[in-house]
Amino acid sequence: MNEHVEKKLIALVSRSLRQYGVRAVRMDVIAREMNMSKRTLYKVYKTKDNLLNICLEAYADRMRNLFQIIRCNYPEPLAFWRELSKAFVENLYKAESVFWCEVARCYRYIYDAIQNVWFGEMERGLLVCQTERLVLPDLDVRKFLASFTTMLYQARVTECPSEMLHDSAYYMLRGVLSEPGLTRLGQCSVHDSSIMHHR
Repeated sequence: MNEHVEKKLIALVSRSLRQYGVRAVRMDVIAREMNMSKRTLYKVYKTKDNLLNICLEAYADRMRNLFQIIRCNYPEPLAFWRELSKAFVENLYKAESVFWCEVARCYRYIYDAIQNVWFGEMERGLLVCQTERLVLPDLDVRKFLASFTTMLYQARVTECPSEMLHDSAYYMLRGVLSEPGLTRLGQCSVHDSSIMHHR
């Protein structure tokens, strides 16, 4: 299978997963939509799980690229973390609730792989903020992130509006900032609103 066809296949499978969930994505349907035989698909990937793992690897690569773009656009640590948290919320809404519920219950390895991509980047970013004394010095970063990601995930699967999750993420972050961090967050927020007014 050539690279172009494989990229097209990964895009199709990823889109189908986000829309319909893991169980609804079937190899025969994928093969038909790709204009190939089911036999060819199985010859290349052997199992549906192998194809899912390829999609997960592609997802992780896309997210690492996204993190680099955010880091380039927001080099200040707190602004980076704020934008990263916005991207996390937006990522939750790129898939339907059925996908998130299904992977959390039945395909935990997929849920964990997605969470690990985000958790690792958020942890690194928050530790930089802590080193620069922008967050509370005694904050247990891992426990905070576990609460942060779990709360946002739960809100997503219960169909809360994305604006509510963005606000919740903002106030959760605000709650762990030091005085200098609060000042810096205020500066980031003023910068964000001035950008919005210029659009």
